[in-house]
Amino acid sequence: QQFAARRPPFLMASNAKALLKEFTKRQEQRANSYSELRFFFKRYLGDRDVKTYQSSCKSITKKFKAIGDDILKIEKELIELKRNEWAAHIRQIQDNEKAKLQLTVKIQVLKTKYLLDRQDKDAPEYTSTLRSYQRQMATIIEKINDTLEEIKYILHEDD
Repeated sequence: QQFAARRPPFLMASNAKALLKEFTKRQEQRANSYSELRFFFKRYLGDRDVKTYQSSCKSITKKFKAIGDDILKIEKELIELKRNEWAAHIRQIQDNEKAKLQLTVKIQVLKTKYLLDRQDKDAPEYTSTLRSYQRQMATIIEKINDTLEEIKYILHEDD
């Protein structure tokens, strides 16, 4: 009883599908956080205000961490409910989201180097590296979206 009182409200879900719905909410929050990150980076490229950008990144990092922590709890709860396949879908998305975030950082570092440091943004090494990163990103996003579609299908079964 005491343990149950300390559990986050979203883990009080009555069934595994409710947990999956909570996961999709967290995934939506993560997508919104990526939008914020892109906005702050674009603003940084324009105004070059490093302190504001660093502060914004710190705030978004905290959001990503909180979202990730919640998703880990959901994943563990699904395993406890013997929904290992559903938990595996979440693990796939988590792994791809990690790769997406790492690649996002690489892209931002590359753009900063060439756009803010006034190096030639038409340089072949910049354009080829950027294109390579963009192709990798498209592949990662496609994997995430495919797995999210599988989760949506599960949520709509037997409705």
